[in-house]
Amino acid sequence: MDVSTPASAAISTPPDPFDERALAAELWSHSPDLILSRQGLIEAEAVRDHSYVLPNPSLAAAWGTIPIGRRNPPGASFGEVPNYMVGVSEMIELGKRGPRQAAAEAGTKVAALTVDDTYRQSFFTLLETLAEQANATARRAVLNRLVGDSAESLRLQRERAKRGDVAALEVDRLEVEHLRLLSAAREAEEAQEIAVGACARILGADCPRFASEDGARRFLFEGHPGVPVDASVDDKQAVSGRPDLLALDAEQTRLRADLVLAGRAKIPDPTASVSYMHDQFEIAGNQANSLVLAVSLPLPVFDRGQVESARAKRRLEATAEAHRVLSATALRALALARQRLAVLQARARSLDEDALPRARSLAEGMDAASRRGGASLIDVLLARRAFEELQLDRLDVAATTFKARLDVRRNAALYPRPPFGATTRGTPVPQSAPPHP
Repeated sequence: MDVSTPASAAISTPPDPFDERALAAELWSHSPDLILSRQGLIEAEAVRDHSYVLPNPSLAAAWGTIPIGRRNPPGASFGEVPNYMVGVSEMIELGKRGPRQAAAEAGTKVAALTVDDTYRQSFFTLLETLAEQANATARRAVLNRLVGDSAESLRLQRERAKRGDVAALEVDRLEVEHLRLLSAAREAEEAQEIAVGACARILGADCPRFASEDGARRFLFEGHPGVPVDASVDDKQAVSGRPDLLALDAEQTRLRADLVLAGRAKIPDPTASVSYMHDQFEIAGNQANSLVLAVSLPLPVFDRGQVESARAKRRLEATAEAHRVLSATALRALALARQRLAVLQARARSLDEDALPRARSLAEGMDAASRRGGASLIDVLLARRAFEELQLDRLDVAATTFKARLDVRRNAALYPRPPFGATTRGTPVPQSAPPHP
């Protein structure tokens, strides 16, 4: 995984909100959360690389047999007595490098999958903010039409009130309703800007905007047909590919390696040394030049790795339980998300096939009747308002359905993989699910 990607300046052209791969690339390159998350992977890779490095040898030097006081034999000069020694020693690990390297490799995989999971959460949160922006954009357009109709209705009622055809109290009621619609339109505009701001914070760059109601509706209603979210996707297989569960698998692998390493702490690691000695005390019969070969062994009397072994066992049990609970929770969440999606789709069909066609037909009929003189403009405006209010309901259902689909995809790990780069020393790139087409 390329963790050295810097956070460059925000690009001038935001990515296409309909292109998930473009959003993924932008998120991976600029998201502050992901940039921070990748720091942990840098540390894990450093630990892994260090596990392949041999321990440094030790260099020792000594000056011995330094005469103090009377010399033996008498008359020997100072320079004829001392000896000089220089040596190199190296610790030899027995049965520990393999488990340590396996633990470090698994730790790197845990860190990589943690980055992947951070990306997964950020990606779906980004899509949720885009859905909120699309909903607010479309609602604002509908509410602006309602405001226009309300203003026209208020104008007509004021004219009628001047003629005494309606009470002044009815005009006041319409003014209050008109102000309520204006407030709702401004609230939709505010919600639109809040969603854009949230999107920009997650993306770490300029957020794409929906320039028109049509684009916002297309984003909400068309969904992402290339991503299967129905029961045709095997739940257990999909959930097992989630990066957080894969990270727990890798963590168990790391803890098993730690357990092996702790168990081998009772094996002493010898330190072998070789030294060269130059002895000047030849008048005493000493060897002038010699080698010293030595081996030292630590005695595992008190610390035999028992504490690390107990800790690894307890953590392994806790991680296995966390994996079991998280897997079961993800399966339940996936099933509930599908049930929620089915309910919302049924509600959407009811609106699309019954309520909205009836309201549209009524509005068109009242408009035609008004042109023939068979209905007042007030009745036409009321029919239009009923239709537009149903449109608002349909937008809310579409936005909620979109988020329900995201819940299914989030739990089933159905999302486009970011453009991960090559990794060092063969650490596998997280591939917890097939890439999004």
